[in-house]
Amino acid sequence: MRTLSTKTPRHTLRLTALAACAPMVLATGVWGSSAAAPSSATPAVSATQVAVRGQVRMVGTTSPTRLAAAAAKGNVQRAHVMPLLRPPRPKGAATRAVSAAPRVSGHARPTRAAQAPVTTFDGVSAIQNKAAAGFDLEPPDEGLGAGNGYVANFVNVTGAIYRTNGSAVTAPFYLNSFFAEPANANTSDPRVYYDPSSHTWFATVLEYVIASDGITITESHVDLAVSATANPAGTWRVYRIPTSNLNHAGCPCLADYPILGVSRANVYVSTNEFTSDEQSFNGAQLYALSKSQLVAGRPSVNVATFEDLAAGGAPGYHVQPANTFQKAPAEYLMSSLDPNGTFDNRLAVWAVTNEASVTTGRGMPSLSVRVIGSEGYAFPPNAQTPPGFCSGSLCLGGAGDSTTGVVQTDFDAMQETQYINGQLVGALNTRLTVAGDTADRSGVAWFVVKPTVNGATVGARTHVARQGYLSTSGQYLLYPHLNMIGSGSMALVFGVGGSGTYLSAGYATARPGRDFGPIQLAAAGTGPDNGFTGTAQYGGAGRWGDYSNGEIIPGTNRVWLATQYIPNSGDGNANWGNAIFQLRLP
Repeated sequence: MRTLSTKTPRHTLRLTALAACAPMVLATGVWGSSAAAPSSATPAVSATQVAVRGQVRMVGTTSPTRLAAAAAKGNVQRAHVMPLLRPPRPKGAATRAVSAAPRVSGHARPTRAAQAPVTTFDGVSAIQNKAAAGFDLEPPDEGLGAGNGYVANFVNVTGAIYRTNGSAVTAPFYLNSFFAEPANANTSDPRVYYDPSSHTWFATVLEYVIASDGITITESHVDLAVSATANPAGTWRVYRIPTSNLNHAGCPCLADYPILGVSRANVYVSTNEFTSDEQSFNGAQLYALSKSQLVAGRPSVNVATFEDLAAGGAPGYHVQPANTFQKAPAEYLMSSLDPNGTFDNRLAVWAVTNEASVTTGRGMPSLSVRVIGSEGYAFPPNAQTPPGFCSGSLCLGGAGDSTTGVVQTDFDAMQETQYINGQLVGALNTRLTVAGDTADRSGVAWFVVKPTVNGATVGARTHVARQGYLSTSGQYLLYPHLNMIGSGSMALVFGVGGSGTYLSAGYATARPGRDFGPIQLAAAGTGPDNGFTGTAQYGGAGRWGDYSNGEIIPGTNRVWLATQYIPNSGDGNANWGNAIFQLRLP
């Protein structure tokens, strides 16, 4: 009996029960380039100054150690059959402008080689997910947090805690139980982060309910878990953020793709709000919660909500709150634009000021946004990787179902952002035309932005300080994540695949003021993507991550990174894995 479901308008299908092939060597040939940013910018504007004040309540406590122990004894409920959600196509998807892809020279070699990992180990895998949750799923969304001698890996519905040498602190555990949700709840898109200033771990996940038609949303909320100590294997407190928003158009709504950011004052969660029929988009929503109250374990915590964010004449999408490592004049956020899913050369920079008012209740926080010029980026193409076959007896039509090798990349939406040394850094997937290549590829556009504030608004001097592209001839780069350390050195992590390349975990590094060096592999794929979503029944384009992740260790030159790759033949219906590795940067 098979169990299938998509989980959100952009995410996960579930299945109950995939296969193998011979290894192949990755082809190399890598390069990066920079481009000048347009000088045009729009004035800063207030962004929906609703700032609704309220509270969220604690709903329970949890412990990875207890959950893993219960799983080892077999005391775990299995999830029920999940309904099917249909992801909507982005507006304009049928007429994407392929010719608008930025062009890169591809032959300007960097001056220095990338740094080799000092630690590499495997995180949560499809096999472990099946054992912990009782079903297969795709894609494996990558949550990673690191600090205080631990690494936490939360991947859609399964989590695990490790020491920095890769040894397991806990066995994999079911995230529904961790977030105090029923075993049959629909959950998705986990994030986990260690906040060094408060010595506290934070984690989020989306939960939603859909009607018997398998489409209509009837309720959604975001769970926020907060550790009681600096040990992520110990006790956590779970809070619940209501996101159905019955007062919004077309709601109860789906708070798709929650994104976590932590500043000195607050914990921020942004969501992408889809209407109950999943056919309309209300824009991003932003929730600011008092960090000090969360850390103290208060039963009720202050929250301020900014509603229906918009920038550049379009609803805000993937508005990424920064993880902020130093004192800052505001909490900064960043997002890309491209409302028609074609091409754009603008970024939206956001700022929350008067952050302390969330905790004190005196006054109101303020949110503003400014659109600035950037290098161009375009909706990326799907990746072509070696085809495989689905051999599980429960996989779709049965043993021998073929998979196309076509893998979905990403929208050209901003990925996770970070604020350090007065700079805001981020990256996204883009279509690129590499000189001498035979086809457009999916590459990386990266940005270092110098944000400013003037009173309660984003300042006019906000601009792109550095930017560039990373690409490789004949290969596709998927789901980039960018981190910067205190010295200004940077690390990018992403998936790598091509017609002769099994999906692998790749990375590149850059010294201060330099372009990124050559792409290296943290973990090479060992076979084709044999996931059930890559079969013709599901459109022939496999689901592959929705984000990678990483975290720096402040005050050091260390950064932890993680992304998906193919480590083995899997369990018959899925064979994704996660490579976790540590770099020491200059």
